[in-house]
Amino acid sequence: MVAIRGTLLFARHAFREHYLLRRQSPNFDKSSFLDGTGEMATRIRQFDWSGHPFGPPKDWPVALRSALGIALNSAFPACIYWGSDLRLLYNDAWSHIPGPRHPACLGQPAEEVWADIWHIIEPQFTQAISTGSGVFFQDQMLPMRRFGVEEETYWTYNFTPIRGDDGSIGGIFNTGSETTRQVLQQKSTGFLLELSDMFRHVTDAPAGRSSALEMLGRHLSADRVGVRELQPGGSGASLPVVEVWATPDMAPLDDAVRDAPIDGTAWTDLLDGHVIRLDGTDTNRADVEASVLAALGCAAALAVPWVEDGRTQAILFVHSRRERHWSDMEVETVESVLSRLMHLIERARAAERERLMSNEINHRARNLLSVVQAIVRLARAEDPDIMRAKLIDRFSALAKSHFLLSDRKWETVTLEQMLKQELAPYIGGSNSDVTLSGPEVALSPVECTSVGMVLHELATNAAKYGALNGDGGRLTVTWTLSDYRQMRLDWIESSATPIDVGAGSDKGFGSTLLTLMIERQLEGTLIHDLRPEGLHCVIEVPLKAHDVMVADRF
Repeated sequence: MVAIRGTLLFARHAFREHYLLRRQSPNFDKSSFLDGTGEMATRIRQFDWSGHPFGPPKDWPVALRSALGIALNSAFPACIYWGSDLRLLYNDAWSHIPGPRHPACLGQPAEEVWADIWHIIEPQFTQAISTGSGVFFQDQMLPMRRFGVEEETYWTYNFTPIRGDDGSIGGIFNTGSETTRQVLQQKSTGFLLELSDMFRHVTDAPAGRSSALEMLGRHLSADRVGVRELQPGGSGASLPVVEVWATPDMAPLDDAVRDAPIDGTAWTDLLDGHVIRLDGTDTNRADVEASVLAALGCAAALAVPWVEDGRTQAILFVHSRRERHWSDMEVETVESVLSRLMHLIERARAAERERLMSNEINHRARNLLSVVQAIVRLARAEDPDIMRAKLIDRFSALAKSHFLLSDRKWETVTLEQMLKQELAPYIGGSNSDVTLSGPEVALSPVECTSVGMVLHELATNAAKYGALNGDGGRLTVTWTLSDYRQMRLDWIESSATPIDVGAGSDKGFGSTLLTLMIERQLEGTLIHDLRPEGLHCVIEVPLKAHDVMVADRF
């Protein structure tokens, strides 16, 4: 029973195979291995083989026809090297591998097709043929020149001997695929991890930037790597070179190149946030690129911009003395380095801003307390309620100046803003005429505090005894600013009724406070001329470009 069952199963299996094979077209001959509508099957059929060493396809050895039939119907890249010259036949999936050498490489010897990598693959062919066994290579680096420029490419492939009817090797069957992106991605990932590790331990941003440029240059086998950066207060069109790393035999950049763009179109594209690759791939700009590369002293250049708020803030550039095409993977790597670099610099700048802000807060607190102490020292012993009112009045003036600075985020405040704040109750009113005239004068926080006290003192006296006391008074405030930042302010009061020059119990305190603020803290001069027709006060102050520590001047 077992034998009968086995016989039945074998018969059923043989019948099924016979039945399946009968499903093929009955119209076949020795050239049927070239059937199909694929590009390479069509090219091989149309190729003039009459003068070729192979001869007509119908006379090709069975082993060649069989192997090529398998290759032409495979969706995987496959080719055959046949005969003593290892002449090339291949399928559609393999046709992109030789680049522009296709289709002229059809039927050509391997040594001619792969002259650029023959020194690598010739020993591999020899190994497969001499041993009669297949050989396999994973992530093999092949420095191809498919597009006229040497490329670092990686491939995983095998060479399998093809034997004829007599057992001899007539050719090599080759299948494989390109693994360049995977290999370069792996290398890039390892490089970026190393870079991140360096950044985690760096304490000095400039040193970190220098190390990053050198690491990138060596990773890309480049000859020069540098950074252009928008300077504080600089225009968006000017991004000078701030640092460069280069190999010892690389010529330095000319000063003209370091500070200004070479090609207007490429520079505009960079400012618009586009990556620029100068490597001869743009045939429409070949002449322009050649002149730019000559000025840079290199054969290929890559520039990647860093954009924030729609504005290019920095550019990381890479130069190579050898011809090369910049791959997308290389662009991605440069972009990653630039991103990490800018975040490192921003962290360093944030830490520096925090340090400066801490010092500034300490400085302003000391300055404010100094002013408060000066006010208290000047107060005369008198009725507690009167003294309290005077102190509160002066402290309120200080508070108004600080509120104004706070609204301006502790940046500069203009003199006109302070005047309008102090004289707000009188501007536009029917009881007095106030005129303000002068250029824009920016005051630093320290200057704002002192000038605010001066203006408050003048406005208070004018309201009590001068032009702002009653109907018909007129106040004119004018100011000028010299090229050397010397500010002159004229405070001119015209009263409707004659002023009692000796009036005002607070006169001594106010005059002393004015002198203290102007002469000792602002290092200026004060002319205080009180006449019956009104007060004419002339103040001259040298304005500084930044805050000055003045806490110990009193």
